[in-house]
Amino acid sequence: MPSAAVLGPVVIPLLAAAVIAAVGLARFDLGRTAGAGGAWGCVAALLAVWLPVRSSVELILGQLGYGSALDLRIDGVTFAFGLMIAVPIAVLLTLQPRAWPQTALSLLALAAAMAAVEAGGVVLTAIAGGTVATLAVVMLETEDPRAPRPSWALLLAGWLGVAWVGVILQVVGGTAVYTAVPVAAITGPVFAVLAASAVIASCLFPWRTWLAVLWRRPSLRAAAVTIATVYPLGFYLLIRAYELGDGRYPHPLFNVGLAVLGIAAAFAAAARAQAAATRREFFGEVIPGFGGFALTAIAIGTPLGLVAGLILLATASALVACLALLPDRAGIASVVAVAAAVGLPPGL
Repeated sequence: MPSAAVLGPVVIPLLAAAVIAAVGLARFDLGRTAGAGGAWGCVAALLAVWLPVRSSVELILGQLGYGSALDLRIDGVTFAFGLMIAVPIAVLLTLQPRAWPQTALSLLALAAAMAAVEAGGVVLTAIAGGTVATLAVVMLETEDPRAPRPSWALLLAGWLGVAWVGVILQVVGGTAVYTAVPVAAITGPVFAVLAASAVIASCLFPWRTWLAVLWRRPSLRAAAVTIATVYPLGFYLLIRAYELGDGRYPHPLFNVGLAVLGIAAAFAAAARAQAAATRREFFGEVIPGFGGFALTAIAIGTPLGLVAGLILLATASALVACLALLPDRAGIASVVAVAAAVGLPPGL
């Protein structure tokens, strides 16, 4: 597999967004076909790179400066998170009609999120993650300026912390590349900043966050894309932190603290869901609930815990698309989706 193939999952949605924008400015709308094609092309490119070899494929495009390389890599973690991000967006762009500016912005957010998970170093991940946060705010603002949305500062705060960690690693360890950072550079304070940034990036807190607020918007088109692109990235950082620390966090107390935070977030979301007065309010607590349990599983630190966390995140990713596509009126689809959200086996 040529190393240049790792550009596919990032470049394909970028090209699709450029075509949609160019044609849209000429007063033509390509409809859902072009948007869906760009998103599914991203999924296909990811599958084409990983499945034939099932090993890391890396491409170095140059230097960002100060010892930081423009390094893109697809490995098992990238593949898992790439599918979690790209598949829900592909489903949403296929089934939801939207204006061409929203389609183009959705594809740009997809490309930025894929760049974040393909980035070979902390600095590039921070740059791409900040781009995702910015595009999310632009999407939500252009769709409905009066609808509730998180502030740009809130979404960007976590990525500023990640950038800070990247700079520290370059100064102390000589590099911020995930596979090359010396284990001694991952000290307790450095990891504390990284973990706090990851928690802020995905808003993994036991109180009501912007994840629930977005479900109150009149339209869920931009909200669903925002959740699909922004929410998984904090978990991605926590899993990459194991790679930085040679398979463990600097101190077991970090594992315990993150696990307790995950349990608190999950049970708090469950309590709010039980008290929800509307179906939209209930749906707004489903993703935080799954995220809390996923955080707990990842914090355990064992291979089984990491796999369980990825499965929970994949389930939450699928529910983002499914719940956003449900009609407001009651019906069999709504009943099945609600049953799946509360954990009933699909076979029932």
